[in-house]
Parts: sequence; C-alpha cells; structure tokens
Amino acid sequence: MARTLKFHKVFRRYFLALLIALFPVCLVIGNSLAYIMPIEQLVGFMSANFSNFKTLVVSQSTRLVNPQSQGPESVFQERIWLKSPGFYYREPVYASEGQGREEDGPAGSSHNPDMSFRRLLMAGDGRMILEFLSEMGINLGSVTFTRFDGVIVYHIGDTALESPKLLIEKERFLPLLLSYGRPAHSGEKMVTVRFEEYRKIEEGWYPYKIVYSAGHDMEEHYAIKDLQVNIPVTQTLSIIPGPGTLPAGNPENKPEPEQGKRLKEVIEALKNKYRE
Repeated sequence: MARTLKFHKVFRRYFLALLIALFPVCLVIGNSLAYIMPIEQLVGFMSANFSNFKTLVVSQSTRLVNPQSQGPESVFQERIWLKSPGFYYREPVYASEGQGREEDGPAGSSHNPDMSFRRLLMAGDGRMILEFLSEMGINLGSVTFTRFDGVIVYHIGDTALESPKLLIEKERFLPLLLSYGRPAHSGEKMVTVRFEEYRKIEEGWYPYKIVYSAGHDMEEHYAIKDLQVNIPVTQTLSIIPGPGTLPAGNPENKPEPEQGKRLKEVIEALKNKYRE
C-alpha cells in the first residue's frame, strides 16, 4: 500500500513537470492556429461601431505637450463639425461662450490641422475604410495578432516599428492606434494617434481621449467635453485631406484618379490570397 502511494506521488510530480514543460509549446501552437479573419470582414466589424455617425459635433479641450520640455503647457478649447464621408469645419471656442478660453500667441496658430485620422471614426462602409487605410500607406495584405497595452489586438500593416499600421481591439473591434506618414507636412515623420477611453453612446462607440504625436514633436491631447450626433450641419465644410496632400479647402485638393484603381488592385489581391 505504501509502495502504491509512493508511485502515485512520483507519477503526479513527473506529470506536473511535463505539463509545465509543454505549456509554452502548446501556447505557441495555439497562437499559430488562431483564426485571423479576412481583412474585409475585420474592417466591416470595426466600421459598424461608427456606421451611424453621419454627422458629429465635437467640443474638445486641446492640450499641447512638449515631451522634450518641462515648460508650461498650452490649453485651449475648440469645436469641430464632421460629416461623413470626409468633411469638416473647425473653430476655436472663446470664453464668451462659457467653454473656457483660447490661448493667445503660438498655441492656436501652431495647432496641427491634420484631420486625417478622424475619417476612421465616421460612417463609412468597409470598402471606404479600406481605401482610407490604403491612402495612409498601410499594407492591407498583412494581418496578425499582437498585444497592445495588455490587450489582444489585430495588427493591420507591416510589423516594423516605423511602418504605417492600424491596431484593432479583438474583443470589441475598436481602433486603438493608427500610425501613418505625412511627408508633405512633417519631414516624413511618422504620425501616431492613440484612441482611448471609449464610451458607449446610443449610436455606437467614440473615444473621449485622443493623443496625437508626430515623431518627437509636440503632442496634442484631445479631451472630448461634448459630443452631438447626427444634428444638421450648416457650416461651410472643407474636405479632410489625406496625408501629404494640399491643405483642406484648397480648390485643387481633389482625389487622385489612381486611388480607386489602386484600391481595386489591392482588394483583388486580397481575395486571391484568401481563396488559396
């Protein structure tokens, strides 16, 4: 009886050691076999979170932060009107409206006009979002799993650190990070936009904190104070330009005719890839 108990005790010890040794192997195999859905389906799920946002009026506090300096930060208020698929109007909010004040001097004048990333958070079908991502230089043929801030995400784009990419939360299909280049505006510095503090509203989800940075330059922290959805927009709107294009509102700022052709080629290549 004592010999049998000793045998079972030794067996359990070796079996436990074997499980510990094999766990990393099983984890690697599990990750390699994890299902990665086609990008059209993935982008479709993501865009569904914003599909009801035909118009948005965003009232936000903008804080300019210099990571290289310990000097005072500039803070001002602004309001942005957005209309799907890619139009906007922006104006400062002054103290007379009871919304705070706009800083005089360089804060307002040096404020970055880049609105490209906001197109990701507006109503649009999957094809439109794929075209947008292609314009941003993101490789649509590369989709993998990774971790970002402890969360499992879909990684669209090349995996190199400085490559354009989009990270989408696996659980809710919400974009967490968008990275792209703006060569005409920032000396080929990579732009990184983080979307944080998502809140569920009746029409979908929206990030109430956005952090915009270009290289090691000034960071812009946007804190959403108020969000109005699908109300009439009477302001004269401008086209949200893509990265490296002419400033919004310029009459010469027209879509390049080759963009549609390029997107068709990308989609056909993706379809052939997932047929294999």
